[in-house]
Amino acid sequence: MLFEKVLYPFDGKKASLEVKPYVLKLKEAGCKEVHLLYVLVPSEWGILAKEEYDCIEKIEALKAAIEEGFVDALLRMFKKMEEVASEFEKEGVKTKVVMIPGELDEVISEYAKKNDVKLVALGITSESLSFFRVGKVLDIIKALDRPILIVKSPEEEG
Repeated sequence: MLFEKVLYPFDGKKASLEVKPYVLKLKEAGCKEVHLLYVLVPSEWGILAKEEYDCIEKIEALKAAIEEGFVDALLRMFKKMEEVASEFEKEGVKTKVVMIPGELDEVISEYAKKNDVKLVALGITSESLSFFRVGKVLDIIKALDRPILIVKSPEEEG
């Protein structure tokens, strides 16, 4: 199937949440599995071991490496991702929730290749296309070697 496995980069903001209905609709096009991925960008979270944080226990173990407040924020994000994943599960779509440290473009591209993802569903806003931020979106697009579904949120981030 063309879109059997979808990568859904997620950051909890409005633009990434707006992608969800489009990915759910892809079930009709053969989507059987969705991977929700949160990238722990070094400038925001510091340098962390490059591994997949795919459960609460692994995230809680980060308390030895980063400030507890940051770990609490990551736990909230992980739980939010699990809530979104449960909506896919209710529709019969298998999910995986994971957080990986690194640069956005590299992590998304490497993860897509490693997991044989067929489509990347990316949420953006007008702000992410502004002069000072468009580079990040373009870096992701350039790094990927597979189809990309871009969902532009009609409103700016708050």
